[in-house]
Amino acid sequence: MSAHTAPDGTSVRIVQPPNRLKGKVGRGSPTLPPTVPPTFRALVHASAAAYSRHLDDQLHALRALATGGGMAAVETIFTIAHQIRGEARTFGFGNVGSTAESLCAFIEAGGPGRTRGGAVVTLHVETMVTLKAACDARGEAAGAQPLLDGLARAVRHVLSPERA
Repeated sequence: MSAHTAPDGTSVRIVQPPNRLKGKVGRGSPTLPPTVPPTFRALVHASAAAYSRHLDDQLHALRALATGGGMAAVETIFTIAHQIRGEARTFGFGNVGSTAESLCAFIEAGGPGRTRGGAVVTLHVETMVTLKAACDARGEAAGAQPLLDGLARAVRHVLSPERA
């Protein structure tokens, strides 16, 4: 449970009941397993360019919301990040999907309402933009881990400043 203050000054509590389904189905979409039939694999591959353009549009929208939307935009940011989390890995943008997953978890933990929470939302978005550009240029890069580790430290610092 996390407490927030709405723009009109009222105190709001966000309650998140336990989700027993997450442990059974996992988080996000996996990459295609090797057992996928070749015709389906070809269809996903053919759709990858269209998804890449769609992802660019989503990241552009996230960037605009993160820089100018304030707390009112958090629900829309979550919705877009949740879509990216579920789709990106299927089309070869695994690190972008992992970053979107981190952003969703940060929002669910009430991070945007905390001191420097907005900066961490923006950091997630800019990390996704950077990882998407790197993926377009070189494919899914193994060198993304330092970026993801730094993002995790920023999240910990905002959510638990005493332990960061």
